[in-house]
Amino acid sequence: PIVLYEMPHGDTPLSAAMHWQDDVEVLSVCRGQVTLTLDGTQWILDAGDAVWINPGQIHGFDAVGEDARCEIFIFPVQHLLFAWEDHDQQRFLRPLAEGKLGFPMRLPKNSAAWQWQNQIIFLQKERPAAYEMTTKALLIQLIGWLVQQEALIPLQPDRHDDVCKQILLYIRQHYMEKITVPMIAQAAAIAPTYFSAFFAKHFCRSFSEYLCSYRIEQACVMLRNTDRTVTEIGLATGFGSGSSFIQKFRKEKGTTP
Repeated sequence: PIVLYEMPHGDTPLSAAMHWQDDVEVLSVCRGQVTLTLDGTQWILDAGDAVWINPGQIHGFDAVGEDARCEIFIFPVQHLLFAWEDHDQQRFLRPLAEGKLGFPMRLPKNSAAWQWQNQIIFLQKERPAAYEMTTKALLIQLIGWLVQQEALIPLQPDRHDDVCKQILLYIRQHYMEKITVPMIAQAAAIAPTYFSAFFAKHFCRSFSEYLCSYRIEQACVMLRNTDRTVTEIGLATGFGSGSSFIQKFRKEKGTTP
């Protein structure tokens, strides 16, 4: 349940479409720069930066340049709960596990928590004996430090988050088909006249740009893993023709499919 991803892996580009997960994610940049879109705000992360992303937070990221490298550490807070509850578990660990409390986006550099964060990532790479148990111990220690600093943040449900998730789910399920603004606005239960402004505000780009980029990423998977022709892949990922696919692919990636 606790895992470290090193990206990029193989020939897979350092990129992730907008998404969310049920676990905590720590995104640490090892080299270069990464553009992170988180809750409708864009951030440029440099080597040495690390951000904490709470469960349910919508985010995506892309490399700035070809040399960018990052590590993504993911863990479920539920995995830190004890069978026998004490006062601190009821006040802090359980609210974290239930999404009522969350982690701050950044830990103070050179603080004890920052050092524990780096040690946790190091443990996932080296995997010494009892590294999982040690990881959990360090996470609990880190949470205790955040409690003492009054740095944990209250999390409130946001209707806009639900709308954004409906939009992303619809794109994931229908990107290979023709998608119009009225269709996706109806699926997300918002007015078509408001949809474009809502999308730009929460995703930091236009709907047409995001949909095109998402389709191209799905096409990249097919190009790497299937023997289908370029035209077949273009049509299968929602482009109107092979020539349109090649044109948009070249504009997005700087090369032909």
